[in-house]
Amino acid sequence: MSVDKFKNLGEINLETSVDTIVNQINELITSGQLIEGDKIPSERFLSEKYQVGRMFVRDALSKLEFYGILKKKSSGVRVVAGNKHSALITLTTNVVNLLKPDYKSLMEVRNVLEIESVGLAAERREQHDIDELEKAIELLGNKVSANEAGIEEDLMFHIGVAKASKNNVIIYLVSYLVSHMINFSKKYDICRDSRPLKAYNEHVVILEHIKNGDSERAKQSMREHLSTLFDFIPESEIK
Repeated sequence: MSVDKFKNLGEINLETSVDTIVNQINELITSGQLIEGDKIPSERFLSEKYQVGRMFVRDALSKLEFYGILKKKSSGVRVVAGNKHSALITLTTNVVNLLKPDYKSLMEVRNVLEIESVGLAAERREQHDIDELEKAIELLGNKVSANEAGIEEDLMFHIGVAKASKNNVIIYLVSYLVSHMINFSKKYDICRDSRPLKAYNEHVVILEHIKNGDSERAKQSMREHLSTLFDFIPESEIK
């Protein structure tokens, strides 16, 4: 059974628990220890194995689902969707880590990819894509209402837009780049003041253009949404 392959998992640091769980499960897949169709143990089992709360496990598994690495069956059981997604995400991760990109570089790449991504999303979106984007907006709205930053919920919306583009290369690149932004968001306190509410409102506008199939307005809204993030580039990176 798949459970046996999780026997060597150990206690982890709470501050990085979600990312650690994501990386360890991803490694089991890319190494071939888990293959397409293999069941993922229950949240309770993984929570006990990692010695962390089920909330951390649930968030990690949700991330892997959003990346398309795992999928949830009608029974509620999560299974491995396939290892090609994991392999490419791992390759992209290794390349970007080797380059050690700064915030400015990542934002410049995001700007290029995500403006094109949202344009394609407006042209190619299907109902399930819209459902996923509405879910991401709802999750961000819940965080904003609770006066929380909602960094991951914000970035999940951007991954959803990439998925709606139906371009696999864009999906994988955006998925990694925006997840990498989490550290910068915390480092530069990007979500301070009213930024989360502003992002929420901008996401609503972007989604409306996607629903309407208005590629040009979607691209313009995404351009405006990302533009303010360049204000956080530290002086040391401005050339």
